[in-house]
Amino acid sequence: MKLLNGATLRTLQFGSIVLATSALVACGGGTSSGGSPVGTVGGTAAVGAALANASITLTCKNGSGSATANASGAYTATFAFDGPCTITATGGAVTIHSFAAGAGTYNVTPLTELLLNYLAGQLGTTVSGLLAGITSNSSYQSALSNSTVIANAQAAVATLIKNTYGITLSSSSFLTASFTPGAPGADADLDTLLAAGAITSNGQPAASLASAAQAAGAAAPIGSGSGGSTGGTGGSGGTGTTTK
Repeated sequence: MKLLNGATLRTLQFGSIVLATSALVACGGGTSSGGSPVGTVGGTAAVGAALANASITLTCKNGSGSATANASGAYTATFAFDGPCTITATGGAVTIHSFAAGAGTYNVTPLTELLLNYLAGQLGTTVSGLLAGITSNSSYQSALSNSTVIANAQAAVATLIKNTYGITLSSSSFLTASFTPGAPGADADLDTLLAAGAITSNGQPAASLASAAQAAGAAAPIGSGSGGSTGGTGGSGGTGTTTK
């Protein structure tokens, strides 16, 4: 058998390294220089009508991204990040907020704004404090990454709306449920809430409803464990009523 000389062997070794690296990137195994994995966050921004061509900004525990919604309010952002992330959608005079626990579908609607009010109450802060603290506060990060906490909070908001306005949402999973403006389901819920006065003309929850959501959250606090991490899942809350 003919032996390879040193130069030929080094060439073959280098080629193998290049091929292996290329395969890793092609399979989605690459990360950014800071070590955050690349993921995609998408969803729909709507306030009853689609928030067409809205500017979408995502600010995460690590990393940030942006996108522009299409005419139907749908957006997609692919970037290197570690969740959770705040999501801000701005279209004309309307600015509304949401959050993403990680990659996946996360909508931006008045209901997600209301959800943030409830979670802020659970965590003993305000919506602005919660949004500002996502990049640095470990308790906030833990809560907004906990599927049980999020599910319970959505159910509490749905209960609050039912008790206050007599409106039953088509789904309590309004944060992550895919929907299309103008279609039955989640978008029809927003239209019904708008007609009932639960949503204002600028896309915000009615002030009394937002206050009630925060109070309901405060009545079902998320316990703090050692090191500032989330120690409990909080109660379902949301049984009170407000004055319309």
